[in-house]
Amino acid sequence: MNTWLTLLPPCIAILLAITTRQVYVAIFAGIMAGSILLSQNFLLGVANSFNAIADTFQSSSSVKSLIFILIIGAIINVMRQSGGIDALIYQVSHKYHLVNSKPRAQLVTFAFGFLMCLEGVGSMMLVGLIGRPLFNKFNISREKLAFVANSTGAPLAWLMPFSGAGVFLISLIGAQVENGTLTDKPITYIFAALPYQVYCIAILALVPILAYKKSDFTATDLSDAKKTDSASNSLSDNQSTDQSAHQPSTGIWAMLLPIVILLGSIFVISFVTGKGNILAGDISSAIYWSGFISLIGTGIYFRLCKVKMDQYIQWCIHGMKQTLPAVIILVLAFSLSNITGQLGTGKYIAGFVSGELPLWLVPASIFIICILISFSTGSSGATVSIMTPIIIPLAVGVDISVPVAIAAVISGAVFGDQSSPISDSVIVASTAADCPPQRHFVTQLPYTLAVALLSLTFYLIVGFNT
Repeated sequence: MNTWLTLLPPCIAILLAITTRQVYVAIFAGIMAGSILLSQNFLLGVANSFNAIADTFQSSSSVKSLIFILIIGAIINVMRQSGGIDALIYQVSHKYHLVNSKPRAQLVTFAFGFLMCLEGVGSMMLVGLIGRPLFNKFNISREKLAFVANSTGAPLAWLMPFSGAGVFLISLIGAQVENGTLTDKPITYIFAALPYQVYCIAILALVPILAYKKSDFTATDLSDAKKTDSASNSLSDNQSTDQSAHQPSTGIWAMLLPIVILLGSIFVISFVTGKGNILAGDISSAIYWSGFISLIGTGIYFRLCKVKMDQYIQWCIHGMKQTLPAVIILVLAFSLSNITGQLGTGKYIAGFVSGELPLWLVPASIFIICILISFSTGSSGATVSIMTPIIIPLAVGVDISVPVAIAAVISGAVFGDQSSPISDSVIVASTAADCPPQRHFVTQLPYTLAVALLSLTFYLIVGFNT
């Protein structure tokens, strides 16, 4: 279908996402519009839109991705509920005295975000949890803590191929491989796109740089915050005492073991399946299998620590429930991707762009469009899910680098997500840091805008040289 009507499904999804801020409704509306266009019949199209969602589960790679995201949720909740995070904080701040200056307080807090790199929200919450007492100790503003938390959330998650966001992206690219748009393995494009995710890389690099800056962000009166944290810490201590009466302490390994097993399994399986070459291995399967291995191995460890198996299973189930919204979005995104592929939306846009827009402007244009969508919707995941099925066929059609196009989508989506006042990242980061969301939004915007302008310049240069 080589007509402007092929643009209706993604445009409807984008417009509804912006106006209603209801991502589920927006993407499903796009699915229904596409089904009606394909069927050329309203009632039949409505029925086929339901079938399109069910057809998603016919793809093994799609189902594996959905399961892995549920497993990630389980792992994160196990680390929270087992007391491993509290044990790790004690080791760093009290036993080994690693924090003895303002820069170190910020760098240590920043580093802890990498321990929860499997999931953006988990990373932000961990940074906020650990950073509050450390930032209070050296009188560092909560606005800066919120910035540190936000900068280690989505940017880090999208850079990690084995994170929930990474698997989400692998699945979206895998759909393009299955329909014949791309020919290589999805993981090949993921790794090739990493150097071009300039916004994510630059915003992460900015955090340690700002750690050594003496005066930045808005200083706040920490007296009330310290009182609040003191009360919270006392409550946490009481809760920990109550919990310890019912279950034994599992120590710092409760935090580290799930991650060590997961990453170690990915490495070993990729090494074996690639016959000594990790990048040539079956990384997608390695990621999927390693999720189960991590849950099983961690479960055995807790059982040896006398934690009841029923308790461990409840932790896992509750964690999976917390990731259910992401799973629903992914199912809908897969369905919309399949429908736009059948309609030829990407090919139509490619034909239009190749005739109307200089090719060297395409990467920068992708970056700007994704910024507008993500800033308006407050969601990097929704932006990536809507734009990836469109941008990849576009890149193939006009013969520009697919990794560059993917990276431009992610960079634009992450900037909008991190900087939008309606973003869940802004809300979660400010909540984790105990900072008003509006103050976090205002104080971080000059820094994120500066990095965005740097990124735009980068994509203009890359586009001009390709």
